[in-house]
Formats: sequence, structure tokens, C-alpha cells
Amino acid sequence: MSQTYPYARQPFRKRRPKVFFLLVVLVLLFLVWAGSALWAVLEARGPRLGVVAVEGFIGDAERSTAWIEKLRKDTSVAGVLVRVDSPGGAVAPSQEIYMAVKRLAAAKPVVVSMGSVAASGGYYIAVAGKEIFASPSTLTGSIGVRLQVTNVQRLMERIGVSSESLTTGRFKASGSPFKELAPEERAYLQTLLDEMQEEFVATVAAGRNLPRERVAALADGRVFTGRQALESGLVDHLGDRQAAVARLAALCKIEGEPKILAEPETSPPLWKRLLQAALDIGVETAAAPERYQFVY
Repeated sequence: MSQTYPYARQPFRKRRPKVFFLLVVLVLLFLVWAGSALWAVLEARGPRLGVVAVEGFIGDAERSTAWIEKLRKDTSVAGVLVRVDSPGGAVAPSQEIYMAVKRLAAAKPVVVSMGSVAASGGYYIAVAGKEIFASPSTLTGSIGVRLQVTNVQRLMERIGVSSESLTTGRFKASGSPFKELAPEERAYLQTLLDEMQEEFVATVAAGRNLPRERVAALADGRVFTGRQALESGLVDHLGDRQAAVARLAALCKIEGEPKILAEPETSPPLWKRLLQAALDIGVETAAAPERYQFVY
């Protein structure tokens, strides 16, 4: 005669309540994760518009060019808005970002939207786009190159400090803050500025499809309002960021409100920010004699 065990007939949730509760929690967590992943996939489906932000002084191009390259390779990104709010910056980083935007524009539509200021290096980058939007009072243009040479020779003489520089060539110490520029040094540095200026003018002329002579007449360092820039052919439209987004969506044949893919915000660690601030101060107050800071 067989015996019955009431405990064995109880459901698992009563026999192992703690284990059952843990399994329920794990299942719920999995469902939440799966739902979030599915939502992200659904959100990413269909064409999106990428956004590249060029803001402040242009001193480094690494972060911007990396994001631009990522947008270029992303097949879900139909077009890109480049938002420029910058007074310019160092020549080489400005050129690097320009070339990255140029490659991007060869792959998909790129529209530029100017903020309060998009001058010098900021404008240099803008001409890589297919179309440029500016507000009526945006300050843009400032096509030119600048080299700041600081001279502290008299101050050092006053406090009784002298400096000697041994070089392997007569132009190696050109631009040293510890001596005045000799005429031949001034002429040498001017040739560098002139070459960079010619490259700037040629880039604008090609990007805006304007005669070189017309651009050269505007390339005296002056800034223009957005309205003046439109009259001069330096921009295509007067409008805000929203107008630029709408135009980009039209170029990409996107109907309705477009999905926007912006660069994730990242903040460098505190130690790196403090180190960069110290380096910036050092560059401003005591630049090395051989250091040239050509600025757009």
C-alpha cells in the first residue's frame, strides 16, 4: 500500500518561497531589460539626423572628427546638421574638422547652422557643408590668419634678466618673446601667414562656388552679420537651427518630426581638466620661443 506525502504535492512557490521570489525578480528584471533594448532598437529604426556641435575655441579636433566619422559610417543616419557656435581657433584643428565634414558631405547631406558667432575657423568649417543657415545677426566671416608674437625683452632688461638662444639656423628662434623680430624674421613669418591666407581663400571659394577674386576682396579679417553674409554669398539662407533641421530633413526625404542623434555628453576627469587649464595658462603667459600659434 503506497503512502502519500502532502508536502510533495505542494506547488514549488510554497515549497521554496525564497527561491521562487528570487526567480520572479530575475524574470522581471530580464523583461525590463528586454523591453528597454527593444525600445532602443525601435527608436533606432528608420532614418535619423545626426548633429555635430562645434563650440568655443577650436584647439583640438580629435573628439569632433571621431564623432563625425562615426556618423559617416552609421547607415541609419541619413544626414547631419553641423551646428557652429565658435569664434575660430588654431589653424590645423580647424582644417582637420573641415576635412572630416567634407568627407561626411560626400557620403550624405550636410547642412550647417550658425549660432551667435561662426567666424574665422568656425566659418572655415562651415563651408564644407552643402548649405549654410545663419541668423540675421549671426557674426560670421573674419576670413584671415593671425600670429601673435609676444615680446618681453624690455621687461626682462628692467628686472636684470637676460636670455641667450643657441640655434642651428637663423630662423629657428624667430618669434622668440625674448627679442624683437628682425626684418628678415618678420618677412619670413609673413610668408607663412600669406600662404595660410591663400589656402583659406581658396577653400572658401571652392566651398561656396565663388570666384577667388570675390572671396579675396572679403578676406580682410572683417566680420559680417548673417544678412550681410547672405548678400555676399557666404551663406545660403537666413534661419535658425529649426529651419536648418527642416531643410536637412527635406534633403533626406524624411517626413514628419525627424529623430535626432546627438553626440553623447562626456566630461573628462577632474585631474585632466586641471592639467589642461594649467597648460593653457602656461601657453598664454610663457610660450616657448619656437612655438607658433597661427589662428583662424
